[in-house]
Amino acid sequence: MNIGVAKQLDPVRTAGLVTGDVVAFLVFAAIGRGSHGLAIGPEALVEVARTAAPFLAGWLVVAPLVGAYSDASTSDVGGMLRTTLLGWSGGIIIGSLVRAAIMGRFSPISFYVVTFIAALILVGGWRTIFALIERR
Repeated sequence: MNIGVAKQLDPVRTAGLVTGDVVAFLVFAAIGRGSHGLAIGPEALVEVARTAAPFLAGWLVVAPLVGAYSDASTSDVGGMLRTTLLGWSGGIIIGSLVRAAIMGRFSPISFYVVTFIAALILVGGWRTIFALIERR
């Protein structure tokens, strides 16, 4: 009996999830920058990454803590969506604090509402597809 022993994460599966999450946050940042008339092409990749970084960092801190990479929590669509919502709910708080520290100010609340919803749709959508494919 392995009481108290955490199950090891599958490194290939985890790498796939992390890679997809990074791409989803980069797409989120590119869409946001584009909606404000800022450059988003290959020449602006560093700026897109810089825009995504605080929120991606918040996600990557909280997501593992809520099981967003564990097989048990993400092996079905419902579990994947629950852990994504929970992880992003905490991740946006950390990301917003990091972003405000970098910028020296907080943005209007509407920015955070749109950021929460848009990133949740992108990350949750990608992770739902992952769960559906893995279920097969």
